[in-house]
Amino acid sequence: MFKFLKQYAIFGVVFMVAKATVYFIPLLLADVLTKSDFGVLEYALAGLGMIVNTIINLGVPGAYPYFILREEKVELKPAFKLHAVILFIPFALNQVLYFFFNLDVVFYLAFNISYIIANQVFYSTQLKSHEKSTPSVIIDSGIYLVLLVAYVLDKLNLLDVNLQLINVFVLTYSLVYVVYGIINYYKVKEEATLLGYKTILKFSIHLLISTFLIFLITTSGRILVELFFDFETVGIYAFYFRLSAVVVMIHQVINIAFFKKIYTFNPEVLDKYFYLFFIFIFCLSVVIQFIAPFIITHFSDYFNDTYQAYKTVYFLLSAQMVMWIASALNSNIIDRENLASKNNIKFLILVFISILLFYAVQNYLTLALLTFLHMSIIFVACLLQYSSLYSKGIYFKKSAITLIIIYFITSVYYFYTI
Repeated sequence: MFKFLKQYAIFGVVFMVAKATVYFIPLLLADVLTKSDFGVLEYALAGLGMIVNTIINLGVPGAYPYFILREEKVELKPAFKLHAVILFIPFALNQVLYFFFNLDVVFYLAFNISYIIANQVFYSTQLKSHEKSTPSVIIDSGIYLVLLVAYVLDKLNLLDVNLQLINVFVLTYSLVYVVYGIINYYKVKEEATLLGYKTILKFSIHLLISTFLIFLITTSGRILVELFFDFETVGIYAFYFRLSAVVVMIHQVINIAFFKKIYTFNPEVLDKYFYLFFIFIFCLSVVIQFIAPFIITHFSDYFNDTYQAYKTVYFLLSAQMVMWIASALNSNIIDRENLASKNNIKFLILVFISILLFYAVQNYLTLALLTFLHMSIIFVACLLQYSSLYSKGIYFKKSAITLIIIYFITSVYYFYTI
């Protein structure tokens, strides 16, 4: 009993420190960097970098729990080590394009960050699959811990943090994964066969498409804002997105601690837990959104300068977090039931319709309208996931109804305030 409590106490402390870093560091950097540079960092960190990561990762992280937990094909474990070497290829190409062909610094930073995120997801998924929660949290937060070091050095007046300096920190951290991946591969290179890796890729290609599409749908907000506005507006959007995302930490605790159970529990049991969780997260998001102005005004000039003009955006993003969490939980179920390929067609249609929608309303877009439309698209994506599960006789009725009610409430608020 004591060992159990000690294990979870350590996890709790590590999680709070790591996720507090993830949550606060971007917000603190907003007052250190110029508004435009902060927008570029967010665009690279949680926009383009996040989406590119899904492409270069080839869907392999999602294949690990499927083969090792669900199919129990432990003989494929060494083949996963080869993936770290494959990830090095786009990273090396990025260096060549930047140092010899003058690749724009925004894309260079985004692609380096995508390499880091790809490694973080790859290793973290394996750790979570074996219920090694504490190290998985540290790995997940790695890039933000690096930014924390940069921020502390700036506050100690040892360095003057700017975009170029952040580029150096990111590149240095990338090289850590290069060395670690190569060393790990050479330990098992005789067992890590191409045949085994091909077996993994044959399954993961569907996950590659589905992961790319779900990330394109759920994390493209910063990219859309940059497309229709500018990097300064990206920074504003990202700042309030970060504030809203405090509730996502609760989801991350559950996803890390119960990752294996999500892959094994009966869908009826999961539906019960999921819908109650959505209600809790929505209520908590609304409460936090209303009390935030009484607290954050004392700590952030950036908040004070922008809140009155963008408080509707803040509320919409707070509600969007529920949709984001739902889509992430649903993705786990879609993957475990091997329904990714069927769901991809629906997502492709949704992406195509979304492009047409934004093209049609581009002359009328405000940041609030863009945020509302993006939230609506994520909501529809969740319903499409439920329909894919329904086609296999898997019902998440309570969860779906809960999301519909939350979306209706949020829509009423938006149309009332415009």
